[in-house]
Amino acid sequence: MPDRITPNDLAAELGVSTSIVRRWLREQVDRAGETGPWLIDEDLAGRVRAHFGATAAARAKRPVTCTVDECGRAAVARGLCRMHYNRWDRHGSTDRFDAADHQRAKTHCPHGHEYTPENTLVYPSDGRRRCRACRYHRTKPPPR
Repeated sequence: MPDRITPNDLAAELGVSTSIVRRWLREQVDRAGETGPWLIDEDLAGRVRAHFGATAAARAKRPVTCTVDECGRAAVARGLCRMHYNRWDRHGSTDRFDAADHQRAKTHCPHGHEYTPENTLVYPSDGRRRCRACRYHRTKPPPR
């Protein structure tokens, strides 16, 4: 029986992930109900090498680090690191968007006091802001 090659061996040889080799094999080869580990013969290994050899130039052009300014993380998809890719996927932009953006955009408290450094209490644990004037009036005892 000739030597058989595993997807792990091929992926290491070609410099790609094992999962992409397995995906290509699933798409290209009908195993006819066969289960168990992939054992690849030389003919199929040659087809895999030819496919990934043809796409090597395109893979070489992909950025290694995230393309967002001042981000040095490794790129995983579309030239973005995982964090920026997730932002892009959720919001269509890599800029910071979350549920608190509309709160950060507010310049005055609900009672009309301006959020200035002197009039704003910021909780260090989570960054919430509170108006000092409203807090003072709320804790002040009512006149008798």
